[in-house]
Amino acid sequence: MIGFIAWRGVPQRLDPIIARSIYPLVGAAAVGSLIYAILRTLAGADEIRDPVFAGLAIVFVVIAAVLVVVETEPVRTPVRFAGLVVTVLSAVLASVSSSISTWGTSNVIWDNWGPLVTGVVILAFAEFRPGRDLALVTALSAVVVGATAALETLAMPAIASPLTSAVIASTPVVLFGVGASVFSYRVSLLLSRAAESAVREQTGLSRRVRIRLRELLRDSGRQALSVEVVPFLESVLARGEVTEADVAEARRISAVLRSVIITEMGLPWLRRLERAHPDDLRVDDPDDLAEGFAMEQKVALRAVITALIEVHTTSTRSPVEVRLREVGTHRSILLRAPYAGGESGVRIRFGASITVMNAVFGRSTVTVDDGELRMLFAYEPRSPATQSSRIS
Repeated sequence: MIGFIAWRGVPQRLDPIIARSIYPLVGAAAVGSLIYAILRTLAGADEIRDPVFAGLAIVFVVIAAVLVVVETEPVRTPVRFAGLVVTVLSAVLASVSSSISTWGTSNVIWDNWGPLVTGVVILAFAEFRPGRDLALVTALSAVVVGATAALETLAMPAIASPLTSAVIASTPVVLFGVGASVFSYRVSLLLSRAAESAVREQTGLSRRVRIRLRELLRDSGRQALSVEVVPFLESVLARGEVTEADVAEARRISAVLRSVIITEMGLPWLRRLERAHPDDLRVDDPDDLAEGFAMEQKVALRAVITALIEVHTTSTRSPVEVRLREVGTHRSILLRAPYAGGESGVRIRFGASITVMNAVFGRSTVTVDDGELRMLFAYEPRSPATQSSRIS
């Protein structure tokens, strides 16, 4: 089952830190593809029959390069399927426009720069989309590129057969696309297996933690008994009667015991974090939605809150605010904190935390306005069976 699920898994979601570290390489590939297309167009200027389509091809390459950089940007990920489709479509249109611009004049039809650029664009999404999506766009792109080369060859039958031209022209698309699909699948498979192993270990650890917690509860109860209850009972026995004051004292001791044994231990984890930082954190979670988070979601949210608190402690302004809301099947997490820097500072200081939040929750919006940083994460509750495989 894990092998099948891995086709739907996204490496960026399973290991967001790697995706953030390779983002500069993705940008370099996009810029390199644009430069390569421009240089090849200038070098083959003598073969261009229609300058309009030649210019249109460069425009489509620019669009594809910009979309690659924007769509895979770690702060704004996860990448949507629509973003992948539009980006690859732009690259394919660039390839077709380039072929039309030299239609009937090139002696090496399959040597156009379009297929190579299309393959590089697909490869750029290997870390950000599931293998099945990459395989789909690879197949469709290869068909379009191959069909274009075959149609162009029909006008010049002396060069090669249409089938030969189609196969050779689509080879770069197929190679890069298959490589991206297999990479996404294999990485997702390995990370899914690692996550499954971690869940098993966590289950055993949770069992040990519950046992230890029961021991702590017993210890807390014994301590409360030795401090409050035992002296009270000894005083009652010494007097030989129970007075109204004794009844009031018994009620007070009962309230203390409930506070120590039940109330304090039963607080939601987000409330406990608020108590640990009374001057720096305000939590608004009336329905205790944070209690239903998966372990990785709790860790990610705690990490970003801790990072915001560290920034807040250096100033005397309003505390960090965390608000969780539920509307129908949709839920949201809003983080507000005073912040004096700009958007570039947010990327540098909180980029890794935001990337992880995107990976474990989903849609996000990050803004800096009037000295306030706002992070909004929207998500839908996930069942345990699909936690490791569901994508946005």
